[in-house]
Amino acid sequence: MSVHLLGIRHHGPGSSRHVLAALASIQPDMILIEGPPEGEAMLSWVAHEDMQPPVALLAYVPDNPRQAAFYPFTVHSPEWNAIRYGLENKVPVRFIDMPLGHSFALDEAGFPDRKPQPQDGSSEDLRRHPMAHFAEIAGFDDEEEWWEHQFETAHQPEEVFEAVAQAMTALRHNRPLRRDRNEDLREAFMRKSIRIAQKEQYQRITVICGAWHVPALQDMPKAKDDNALLKNLPKTKVETTWIPWTNDRMAFESGYGAGVESPGWYRHNWEFPDDHGTRWLSHTARVFRENRVDISSAHIIEAVRLAHALAGLRMLPRPGLKELNEATVAVMCMGDDTLMKLIRRELIVGKAFGQVPEGTPQVPLQRNLDQLIRKLRLKVNNDVKTLKLDLREENDLQKSILLHRLLLLGVDWGDPEAVSGKGTFKEEWTLRWYPELTIKLLEKAPWGNTVAEAAGKYLENRAATCNRLDEITPLVQAAIPADLPASLAATMRRMDELAAGTSDILMLMNAFTPLAQVSRYGNVRNTDRDTIDLILRTVFYRIVAGLPPSCAGIDDDQAVTLSEKIREVNQNILMLESIELKDAWTDALRAIFAADRSAALIQGYCCKALYDARLLDMDAIFTAFARALSVNNEPAWSANWLEGFLKDAATVLILDDTIWHVVNEWVTTLDEEVFLQVVPLLRRTFANFTNVEKRKIASRAKEGRSVTKGIQKQEIDEARAQQVLPLLEMLMGL
Repeated sequence: MSVHLLGIRHHGPGSSRHVLAALASIQPDMILIEGPPEGEAMLSWVAHEDMQPPVALLAYVPDNPRQAAFYPFTVHSPEWNAIRYGLENKVPVRFIDMPLGHSFALDEAGFPDRKPQPQDGSSEDLRRHPMAHFAEIAGFDDEEEWWEHQFETAHQPEEVFEAVAQAMTALRHNRPLRRDRNEDLREAFMRKSIRIAQKEQYQRITVICGAWHVPALQDMPKAKDDNALLKNLPKTKVETTWIPWTNDRMAFESGYGAGVESPGWYRHNWEFPDDHGTRWLSHTARVFRENRVDISSAHIIEAVRLAHALAGLRMLPRPGLKELNEATVAVMCMGDDTLMKLIRRELIVGKAFGQVPEGTPQVPLQRNLDQLIRKLRLKVNNDVKTLKLDLREENDLQKSILLHRLLLLGVDWGDPEAVSGKGTFKEEWTLRWYPELTIKLLEKAPWGNTVAEAAGKYLENRAATCNRLDEITPLVQAAIPADLPASLAATMRRMDELAAGTSDILMLMNAFTPLAQVSRYGNVRNTDRDTIDLILRTVFYRIVAGLPPSCAGIDDDQAVTLSEKIREVNQNILMLESIELKDAWTDALRAIFAADRSAALIQGYCCKALYDARLLDMDAIFTAFARALSVNNEPAWSANWLEGFLKDAATVLILDDTIWHVVNEWVTTLDEEVFLQVVPLLRRTFANFTNVEKRKIASRAKEGRSVTKGIQKQEIDEARAQQVLPLLEMLMGL
């Protein structure tokens, strides 16, 4: 009976080749692999023809999917190739790491010493990168580079695993670390699994694990010591499944606790082990050419020569990724490494996206989503993709509904983009799938077995927990395009309850804007506008009743906030084209404008809104300006009033002779002391104007044109103006 310990680098192509060579030589009758025992039931899927790495074994707690771990595999991972060897040769394969049922339970219980407790600053680095010490001795700056040259690109003899075991033993004995209880538990479980295989009379047991663990499995303590260590550990239920993975996620430390920063390079090394740089640099040239960078064959030849020269100077048998990158920068990039970001993304990391077979065990919600994706002919990949939808097309409408339902569930596969021309039948999305979205989806699995059911029940639950009107209004706005009529009705009822009990003017105004947009454009999706309009009117009349007194007795900061909200509501009232709402809103603006105690900024804006709506004639506007800009007022009050009137309205000053005249008269009559006090306030107003608008205003001031009210009336041909005004008002929505 023999036990063969193969210490490897997770995801290393060289380690994979050494493992396969060792397995062919040993001819094991049992293969034990560092991995979660809960995943053994999923191993048979590795041999499926549609299983395409990179993929990950996802383990999670069904009642709390946030407790999850990923175990990624690539085509060049030693563990992956060992599993395939076992399945192809009918050799039993087991995972022997600490069961995640214990690990998750210990995490949930706040088990002490779950994290490494280093003795000094270098100890933690040693635990995370145990090869750093050897790299330093060998003269390498980076342990990854040292390991790559020693084990991944070099073809080592059969004794490579003996050398790894001796190196790790020397490292652990001569550089002792403070013990990590979690690591002790893991290694005790591994030893326990080896003993079980021995008791079952397997004769040639092969153990494949991270190189760091080999000494702990080589010198086996007494079984009773391990059993005592593992006694009475808490446990929770864990489920596993396979999910697609991506190359850019291979660098994450999850599952094994190790990542690889250059999975694209490692895959190239796996597929072309005899390439000394020519093929790699040819791929590099292709990427440059595809991105319109001129690269000739001469560039490739010179880059290959330089890479080999660098390897020779460093006494390396062949160029590694470092030498190839330096040659690329020097020859192809002319010394500028900016373009290397492109090579890193396309080649060094790579854009591979895995695939799992149809029928892989999944929770019902996940299975339903996969079915919908296939039905709607959507494609799940790691690339950023723009999706343009025409909601008049049934298939596009269903895609939109699915993406909106996923957004409600917090699965942000699609990010909606702004599209010009609201109310049209167009939508634009940016799609990008990343593996962590699977966890977000699993978290919502308790809410339903289908996307529609889960989104609906989750929406109702969120609505029921809303205690403020401004919390539920955006929820309603997000829910309408998700086409969940029953759940939306329940959400609207809750919104009606909150609206009836809300007297906060700002909160009501925050709620009004999304409601108005839904009322105006919701008919694109045939939504229930009657219910929406009923709540909209309830909110609106509460605003109208409470707004005038809310504008009195407030400070400048409050006035700025409230003024912006009044501006938003005013724009939405014009958009709704309701005479009833417009008349009620106009009455509220008149009340604010006429009240002496209204904040100056708000009063100025209300004057402008009434002026735009042609509800104040020239005499009235002249009187309003004369009163607001009177020398009897505080300069600051007058300046705030003027800011309210002129904000975002530079064209009024440029084109309206009456307004120009009264403003000009006010400024020129200020004495020097008062003018210096007012200038900062005026600067704040004019700062919002464009440079073109500022130049036009300055030019007019320089010319000194100041047309009186009487002259302006004489210059206007009112008969011709009356022919233009109706069409102009329609275009402006007045």
